[in-house]
This record gives sequence, structure tokens and C-alpha cells, in this order.
Amino acid sequence: MNTLSIKLQNCYGIKKLEENFDFTNRNVNVIYAKNGLMKTSLAKVFSKFQIGKENEIKDLIFGNEPVIKEIKIDGNQILKEEIFVINSFENLYESKSIASLLINDDLKVRLEEVLKLRETLFKELVKKSGLKISKVLSGKTIFELEPTIIRDFNLEEKSFLQNLNHFAIETNNGHFASIKYSNIFDTSVLRKIKSNEFQEKISDYLDKSDEIYEEYSFLEKGTFTLPKLKDVLKKLDGNNFFVKDNKISLSDVGDFASVAALKEEIKEVEEKLLSTSEFKAIEKLLSDAKGIILKDEIENNPDIIGELTIAHIENFRKKLWLSYFNTEEDKFIELLTKFSLLKEQIDNLDVDDTLWKQAVNIFNDRFYLPFKMDIENLTSSIIGENLPKVVFSFCDKENSDECTESDWVKFNRDELEKSETLSQGEKRALYLLNIIFDIQKRIKEEQKTLFIIDDIADSFDYKNKYAIVEYLRDISCNNHFYMLIMSHNFDFYRTISSRLILERENKFHSIKINNEIKIEKEFYQNKPFETWKQVLKARTRFGITYDSISAKKHIVALIPFVRNLIEYTIDKQINEFPEIDKDYNFLTNLLHYKCKTKEITFEQLKKIYREYLGKDDFDTSINNDDTVYDTIIDLAINHISQENVKLENKIILAIAIRFKAEEFMILKINDDDFVREIANNQTRELLEKYKNDFSVEINKIRILESVNIMTPENIHLNSFMYEPILDMDIVELKSLFEKVKGLF
Repeated sequence: MNTLSIKLQNCYGIKKLEENFDFTNRNVNVIYAKNGLMKTSLAKVFSKFQIGKENEIKDLIFGNEPVIKEIKIDGNQILKEEIFVINSFENLYESKSIASLLINDDLKVRLEEVLKLRETLFKELVKKSGLKISKVLSGKTIFELEPTIIRDFNLEEKSFLQNLNHFAIETNNGHFASIKYSNIFDTSVLRKIKSNEFQEKISDYLDKSDEIYEEYSFLEKGTFTLPKLKDVLKKLDGNNFFVKDNKISLSDVGDFASVAALKEEIKEVEEKLLSTSEFKAIEKLLSDAKGIILKDEIENNPDIIGELTIAHIENFRKKLWLSYFNTEEDKFIELLTKFSLLKEQIDNLDVDDTLWKQAVNIFNDRFYLPFKMDIENLTSSIIGENLPKVVFSFCDKENSDECTESDWVKFNRDELEKSETLSQGEKRALYLLNIIFDIQKRIKEEQKTLFIIDDIADSFDYKNKYAIVEYLRDISCNNHFYMLIMSHNFDFYRTISSRLILERENKFHSIKINNEIKIEKEFYQNKPFETWKQVLKARTRFGITYDSISAKKHIVALIPFVRNLIEYTIDKQINEFPEIDKDYNFLTNLLHYKCKTKEITFEQLKKIYREYLGKDDFDTSINNDDTVYDTIIDLAINHISQENVKLENKIILAIAIRFKAEEFMILKINDDDFVREIANNQTRELLEKYKNDFSVEINKIRILESVNIMTPENIHLNSFMYEPILDMDIVELKSLFEKVKGLF
């Protein structure tokens, strides 16, 4: 896979997204996206493609159209088998891959052979019974044939294969094979059969048929009936019995030397049975559409009337199935033999030597869960009749190796969930374990797969976050796997980028511009302050040209970082203001509106940068006497648009917003002593005072509360701690700045 092309419009909140991801040199691309921007929506789109329901993709809230949903790999429509979406968390998620991890190649071949034989037999049973293997009711697939057989034989194990030994096939027991099960046991037909009137007519007929049977001494009611004689005729004819002088002799009737002669005798008996008034009475009750079908069955097989009595009707179900099996005896015996060998192999299977156990070990090597696991229904899960039932066993002893069999307490998955035994972290870990099962299956099958990974490490502690990163690194080495990893956690994004050794071409930030999602390559490659430090004047660096406005922005953006640098080192107290005792507080005057904020010049700032950064080559467009405050406000008003999403622009807007908000509140409060006594959290303290003094100014208070929320107090040097402001929407910051300016 070289290129993943995505073109979406009006898909689950994504108004528009068009992007190509290059996998030519690296099979991993990672996207940093703040919460609510696009991650979950994009994952949901891919999920629909994964299950083949991309036609359901739409704008759920507004119903906007047109809906465009194109996902292509190297110019071709992506196949659902090539997609695997890993969400942040799915409660009760159970892998459907466990069964395939339990079987080796030899077992797989034998299993495929058994399943093919079962399918062949089922197709014959469908023809004979009139039932379907499955049917769709109210949009749901309902299995019919197998459950009906299991129910009719009252079997506990809900599996045809695992009950093969319960179906005793008797020789010459196929005389009901021509009767369709569905014609007898249709709900409306069965209701008619069980009616009192019908049962009375059956009783009358059976009495009459006893008289007729007595006329033909070669028949014996309940032992050698007319249907059995038909079976004899069929077998004699099929085996070419009537050759030379071969004959069959029937008691008191004589010898029969041909098929035709014996057929005539059978026909005579049938006509006597069908011509009785008692039989006519039964026919009369079967005049509606459903009844006519049953009437035809009875006319062709009058001996079944005895099976339709209340006493025999339920057992007749079994007789029909056994008749079908009898006529397909060769197929049945072959299936029974092959399944017995398969079952023996499954019973001897060492679960500890399976890929399933290997997957569990992969998990256990990285994570921890307070239980051990076993497969309860090994046979039914391997043959695909049920999902594997994982049994979770807990032991109260500190060292589980000391636990005896009686020390273990067992739960199935449902019981485990209902008991609320697991913490949220353990539930998330169990979810990951099931994801690993699915991934290992794809490794086994060498399935080309694009993994869409949405914040998989969210809410995990650091130990488990790094465990997840290491597992992703491991599977990234698989030549059949490609990954698009998305996260709103900047630390996780950076860690993935570092541990998987991703280059600029594979690292992206997502932004929204005019309702369109844009995926842009990460600009600073994790070191924005290094770029700002090196570019304090217009210049070209690493092939990128920076103008004088960019240089000004870098100088301003460095202020909070230099302040933190001073905080974590030694404050040399070199600033020129006698009223400001520390350089840290000097720079605080450029982050909060204080007494010297509007007086500080770039010449004074140069001195600080020279001392703590070793650089003061400010752009020539900056006059030493220019005030930093005025430049910050000018940059915010005139040089930052909605498209300027780089970190320095957000920092400048945040500083400008705080300046204007605090300046407004200080002017309104008009209490120098109160302001002078504020030691920490100036924005918060001013806001509380303003809310108390001007409680009626609701709209202004709301704007100021937004300022307090959107302009964080500290932007730390620690690399992941500038994430709060990185996450902020440039459009929201611009809008808030305009609102704050309007307060005056």
C-alpha cells in the first residue's frame, strides 16, 4: 500500500475532509487532533466501511447533503477486509478471532472437511424437510433447520455435529423420507391435526384400516406396514432382483415375479384404504390451502395417519428426521466418522500450545489483569457454532502458583460484568486483550490491514500507555500492516512519533478552517521554542523563509518559556526596574497586565534574552524603544488570521486577551490597593472581584469567564505542558479577543 486517499463530506459531523496519506516509506501515520474535531467521526466512517455498511454513513444531526464517502488505497476502493478500527474503548467487546487462534493448520484442514460434509448433508435435509438452513425475519437472520432438529430430539447440546451419535439410523427405516416435515408441522396445519374433530376422524379411520389390514395377511399393523412393503419394492427394483426366475412370495396371496405385479398388489391395498368413508371424512376436513398439502401427503402415504394422533405426533418428528438420515446414510456415516476424528483431536488439544495462548502471553508480558483465562466450550468454538466462552478464574492468594484447584473462583464474561469485579482500568485492559486476539488472527492469516486507531491509550496510566506504544511498535514491523493513529493526547502523539521513529512526512496536526478539516504536517517537529530561539529576525532556516512578522511572533512567544526557564534555574535579577525585584516578575509583567506592562521596551527584553537564551538578534524592524505590549496588541489585531494556526499565534492571542481583560477589570474595579495585594492567579482574583462588584453585567462576566478558561496561567517548558493552548481553536481565540476589545 502506497497511498490512502480519503474524501468525505457531511459524514458524522465532518463537513469536508480531503487528504492523501503516504505510506511509501513508512507504514505508520499519526495525527494529533483535539477532542471533538474529527477523530471519532473518522473512525466511525471507517467502521461502517469495515462492516460493509458504508451506505448508512450520513450527517446524523442536520441531514446535510450531498454525502460523499470515498476511501481508496492506491486508487482502488478499499475492501472491508482491509480495515480494522480500534476505538478508544468498547465495553463488553469480545473478539471473534479466538476460535481461529485455537487451531493449527492440520486441525483447520480437518475442520473445513467436516464443515463441508455438514453443509452437503444439510442441503439434502433442506430438500427433504422443506425447512431452510436460515431465513430472514424482521431484518434478522434466523437459523431454522439445525435448531429444529435439536429441539425435536430434546438435546441439551445445541449442536448438530456434537449430537451425531444420538441419531440412531436403522436399516429399512426410510419409508417416511418422501414426506416433507414442513407440510406436517406447519403451525396452522398442526393446529388442525390436533383439533378434537380431526382426532376423532383419525380414530375412526384407524379402526377401519385395522379391518383392511386383516384382509391382507402379508401385512401386520405396526410391524410390516404398507410403507415398508413399498420400501422393499424400491430396494428390490434398485438391486435388479426380478431377473431370471426370482420371485417374492406374500402370504396367502402368492408369488410376484415383477415390479409391476407387486405394484398392482400395493395399489389394491391403497385404494381400499383411500376409498373408505372414514378416509373421505378426513379428506373433507382438509379443504383449505394448508389442508390440501396435508391431504396430498396422506393420500400418498395413508399409513402416516396413525402417526398423526396426539399420542404419536411429537415422536413422528423424530421418525421423519431419521428417515431423511437413512436415505442419506452414506453422507451421514461419513460425517459421523470424520467428526469423531476431529473431536478426538480437539479433546487432545493443548491450549497452552496455541496462538490464542501466545496472544494472552503477549498481553501478560505488557499488562496486568487479576485473573487467568481458559476456554470452556473448546469444541463448539473451534467448529464455529458458538463464540468461545472464556472463563475467568480468580485466586485470593498473593502468589497464584500456590493456588490449588479449589482455591480458584470462576466467572464467565457476563457474570464478571454483572459482579462489577473489574475496575475501569481492568475493563479497558480486557478490551485491549480482545483487540490483540483480533490482531494476532490477522498476523496469522497475513491479512493486509489498515488499522484506524482512535486514542487507544486514553485514560491509561503511563506504564500502560508505554506498553501500548511498544505493542504498536511491534506490529508496525509487520509488512502487511498499515496504521493511521489518532490522538488528542499530545504526549501520546509525541511518544508514538518518537518510539516509532516517524519523520515529518508521517506526523500531522488536524485543524478546522471554514468548516473544512485540514490535515497538515507537523511544523515544529516537537521543538517550537528551539525554532523561535533561532529565528528572532527575518531569515531562511532549513529551507523555510521567515519574514519580520514571523520573527516578532517568535520573540513574543518565547516570553512564557523564558519565564519558566528562569523559574527553574537561577534568577539573576538583571532587569532595569527598581520596583521589580526578579526577572521572573519582569516577564510576568508581559503575561499579565501590571503596573509596568505598557512601559517595557524591546531593549529591556533583549537584555533578558541575552542573559538567559544567549541571543538578542531581534529583527531590524523592531526599534529598541518600541513597547512589547503595543507590539503584542498589533500582532493580535493585524497579523493573525483564522488560518494562522501555529502555536506562536495562539500564545500571542492568549496574552493579548489576558492583557485586555485584566486592563478592563482593573479600570472598572478602580482599587489600586486590591490589585497591588494580588499575589497569584491575577486573572481569577480580578474576575471574582469584578463579579462581586458588577454582578448585573452578566454578558461581560460571561466573556471574562471565557478569558479565565481559555488563557492558561502557565505554559511550561516541559514539552507536553503546552498542549492546553495547542488544543485551542484559533477561531475561538480570535473571536474572544474581539469580544474582550469590545468591553471597553
